[in-house]
Amino acid sequence: MVFIATPHRGSYLAENRLGRFISGLVRLPLNLAQVAGDILTNNPEALRFDPERTRIGSIYGMTPGAPLIAALAEIPVAPGIPAHLIIAVRGAGPIENGSDGVVRFESAHIDGVESELVVRSGHSVQSHPETLREVRRILILHAEETCRERGIGCAEPPALISQAQ
Repeated sequence: MVFIATPHRGSYLAENRLGRFISGLVRLPLNLAQVAGDILTNNPEALRFDPERTRIGSIYGMTPGAPLIAALAEIPVAPGIPAHLIIAVRGAGPIENGSDGVVRFESAHIDGVESELVVRSGHSVQSHPETLREVRRILILHAEETCRERGIGCAEPPALISQAQ
């Protein structure tokens, strides 16, 4: 599993004025709103919903500390699943205090992964050459492990591209 600029603990942009404005423009499709209403009406214990405190929508759901994002952040990567992080941080300052303009380092970082690469970039880091090299390295690494452990896909993998290129 490769996480690229993933806001595990939410995005601070969801909290700012622009995020709140945009979320006000987004509406749930009517059928989804009806299903949610049915769940709340017919099975009130399935969801704890306080209309005074809970807001629905993708922007609100990404607010740091929101119940859903907090619950998801507590779920560890399943044992036996190799996980890798590619975290974008803009500028030249300390990475621990940085962000990619959407996600803070502290939200993108999780413990217990096989590798973590910080790329000096904005949030759209998926097309950055360092990101592409890292994804390729991870895929080759796991292809080699799968070949060695299971005898699957044992054609000679291409040579790794050096970080200097």
